[in-house]
Amino acid sequence: MPFETAGTRPASASSASDGAHRVTPEDVAEIAATTDPVLRNLRITQAYHDLSIGMAALLGRENVSWCCFGTWASRTAGRFIRGEGIPRMIRLMEVFAQRVPARIQVVAPDLVARAVRQVGDNVAIGNRMVFQDLGLLYARLIQEYTGATGATAQDRALDRCVAALRPGPTEQGGQELLIAAVHGYHAAMRARGAAERAEHILLANLRIGLHEQIRLQEPIAQALLPVQVSPFTPPPLRMRLVRLWRAMATAHLMDVRMPAPDFQQTRRLIVQRLGADVGRATPVGVFPPDLAQLSSIELKALLYDLDRTPNAVLGSAADDWAELGNRMNFVADLFRVWQQTADLFQPPFSRDQAEAIRAGSLPPPAPPL
Repeated sequence: MPFETAGTRPASASSASDGAHRVTPEDVAEIAATTDPVLRNLRITQAYHDLSIGMAALLGRENVSWCCFGTWASRTAGRFIRGEGIPRMIRLMEVFAQRVPARIQVVAPDLVARAVRQVGDNVAIGNRMVFQDLGLLYARLIQEYTGATGATAQDRALDRCVAALRPGPTEQGGQELLIAAVHGYHAAMRARGAAERAEHILLANLRIGLHEQIRLQEPIAQALLPVQVSPFTPPPLRMRLVRLWRAMATAHLMDVRMPAPDFQQTRRLIVQRLGADVGRATPVGVFPPDLAQLSSIELKALLYDLDRTPNAVLGSAADDWAELGNRMNFVADLFRVWQQTADLFQPPFSRDQAEAIRAGSLPPPAPPL
């Protein structure tokens, strides 16, 4: 979709070519209230996709908004919520047990079951928490900006969106990062050049991602807590075991699954390990041209704080996903590398599955993988 000149707006979200549904703030509240965590995750994943199409109608399709990353991260999270990671977790625990003192029981069957439940429960908590925040944010953005033709109308839409957010740092319950992100998307709508627009969108996406990861700190830490280690283990040894388990889980258990170019035909996914440097199918580790050489001082300053290896994906791998700095170092490169990958706009589910999920039902015969 070509982007129009400053002060104008691309076609409305309702004209999305793939028939995506408009997600309203009321829809977000209703989806978040779903009690079944498996169904709720499927509905959240589908809603993120629908929101991504709505944002594309506002920003153009040359760049993806955070919603595209949210779609595929939520789809990946569903595997843990449905307990599909049990075999991998059991194998990893067996390896973990071989690396700790023999006197410490770490792989008793009841403890494995507890660990699996703890991971799934905390992933579900985080999935819902983020959607309540960000699903609502994007639903309001699309609602306010759709039909806002001209600079004055867009400025009023900006004011309404910002007025709904709480000032203050994320750590204290504020939403100042989201406020800044809304301003970034607004600036992207006004940008005349492709590189300028791409940088505004990346900056907004990163601020959204940072807000999300700060809020997720507790659920992630709890999900990665090795409950199989006895609480009576001496504190120094317990801390070493906690760090060992987190490093092993990050390297071998955790990933995000992105759509391959032929995903709609083959359902083939690109598995990006969180403990490996960020890459993509082809070419590996190359930033898109509009984001190769950055001009925005704000964007470069944020990347200086987040990215341990600026302008390179070497060293983007996470060592311990429970640490915020580790996560954001990875996320910064993931967002930049994949921002202009149109494959992320692909629907996460088949048409029949999407219809069932939107209707609030589990798609037969089983949830999609």
